[in-house]
Amino acid sequence: MLNVASKISIVALSVASLISCGNSNKEHATQLSEAAEQEVKAGRYEGALMLLDTLDTKYASEVEVRRSAMKFRAMAVEGLTLRRITAVDDTLAYLKSLADQFEQQFDYVENPGKGLGGNFIAKSLVKSKSEILPRINDEGYFTLSVKIPGKSIEFKYITFSDGSQSISTEPVAPTRLVSVENSEMTVLQQEDVQQAMEWLVMHPNTNSYELVGAKSTLKFKYNDGLREAMVDTWRYAEAKQAYRLSLIEREKLERRLQLCRDQLANVIDR
Repeated sequence: MLNVASKISIVALSVASLISCGNSNKEHATQLSEAAEQEVKAGRYEGALMLLDTLDTKYASEVEVRRSAMKFRAMAVEGLTLRRITAVDDTLAYLKSLADQFEQQFDYVENPGKGLGGNFIAKSLVKSKSEILPRINDEGYFTLSVKIPGKSIEFKYITFSDGSQSISTEPVAPTRLVSVENSEMTVLQQEDVQQAMEWLVMHPNTNSYELVGAKSTLKFKYNDGLREAMVDTWRYAEAKQAYRLSLIEREKLERRLQLCRDQLANVIDR
């Protein structure tokens, strides 16, 4: 970041010097175009774009010079795009490796009913009877199911504690509670638990949690296996979502790259 900033600063000084001279507008515009070309050849694409922006802003009437400089803008954007594609590809490779490592620790469990999809659940929790169960849905988002068997406490939120500090999930509206076979159930969405899960990742000594309801509060010991599975599920979801977003960015970059190359193909004397 410092290198980019310093290069742009040098270019800015050069621009100030160029436009302060007493030459004609066409000469100034030509000097800016030539300087932009040199920046492109040197791989200083940000500097080239700054010069071209100055050219378009200060010398809008110099149509021919600006038209001849269009190829330098396309080349600069092409260079920046290729540079970004390389970075995104590195990120994708890392995220794919991370997700593959987590995948070995999870099973995919179909939801009851045809066409309802399923969830990725940590293998250690597939047969667990824990009141809380972390999952990842088909879209890669984290959810946390809550099941309180045999009673209704009018559940509101979960509080995690490490003995000295605690954090709670976002409150659940009563309309999100359902009763199935005398059990009170709900599903906390990713946005409901995000702050709590990020806290949980940073607090390895978390040893208890409470299901807090309007009627009563249920307290449970939080064993290492459950905590580890929850943290792994959260990190796996993060990796899957980041990978998906990076893929989307990669596709956008490919379209931008093609656009640049189409523009370059339409200009004379690249």
